[in-house]
Amino acid sequence: MVLAVVTPGPALATEGGGSVYPYGLNTVASGILPKPGHYLYFYNLHYAADVTMTNSGDPAPVPFDVEVRAHTVRYLGSFGGPKIAGGTPGVLVALPYLDGSADIGPRSGSGDALGDLTVGVMLGWHAPKLHTLTGVDFILPTGSYDADRLFNPGRNQFAAIAYYAITAAIGERLDANVRAQVTLNGRNDDTDYESGTEAGFEYSLNLRLGPKWLVGLNGFVHHQLTDDVQGGTTVAPDGRRLHAVAYGPQVAYRGNGWGIAAKWQREDHARNKAEGDKVWLQFFFAL
Repeated sequence: MVLAVVTPGPALATEGGGSVYPYGLNTVASGILPKPGHYLYFYNLHYAADVTMTNSGDPAPVPFDVEVRAHTVRYLGSFGGPKIAGGTPGVLVALPYLDGSADIGPRSGSGDALGDLTVGVMLGWHAPKLHTLTGVDFILPTGSYDADRLFNPGRNQFAAIAYYAITAAIGERLDANVRAQVTLNGRNDDTDYESGTEAGFEYSLNLRLGPKWLVGLNGFVHHQLTDDVQGGTTVAPDGRRLHAVAYGPQVAYRGNGWGIAAKWQREDHARNKAEGDKVWLQFFFAL
């Protein structure tokens, strides 16, 4: 799933200040590959921001208002055949639909369409109190895109995300989750713009209220490691390196072959990107 994609402007890191990956997505059982079988996930996200921040972390002096609703269907297959390096293999396919609007300075734009397709492979390992998961996701530029539009559901670039995630039990009622990852961005051929390499991690600490309910704290840190480049030159004046942290509560319920999670994340300490709020409602079902 992706967030709002807008054309480059003041205080927007990467191309348009967005990302191919929506940080804050994987904060519940993020290191656990489900038992062999087939699963459907439905992710619903509302994102709103009315300010974008400069490289120094101050509000940019430009009118700014972005709102995005994203709805994604993801299929995950976990296979019980031969192990690979002792781990259980899995695959995923995800496709988002985005509906959003952007008002930046004198420009406005809105739209709704399918976003970019994600395909991925993964391996999962299990122990009584520790689960780990690693994989690579590939983002394909299949989404709706036009360089002349302010709001685009697609980013018109290839990308790859390598990640490693852990879910660890702490005593009888607590669990901790961390997913760390690096994103390599390809070039947008229409604008000759290549966003810098991104890195970050998502986290949560949860208290189990009986066998089915949990409540906890969740969030993420998102940081850009290298400068944006356009036409072979570093984007002035500072390479537009993105940075943000986020935090908030979450609650989840696990039923028999299905589950639901709701969470909120407030972005803070942003640089070269919008600073807003994310509200999630996520479901999964075993087929």
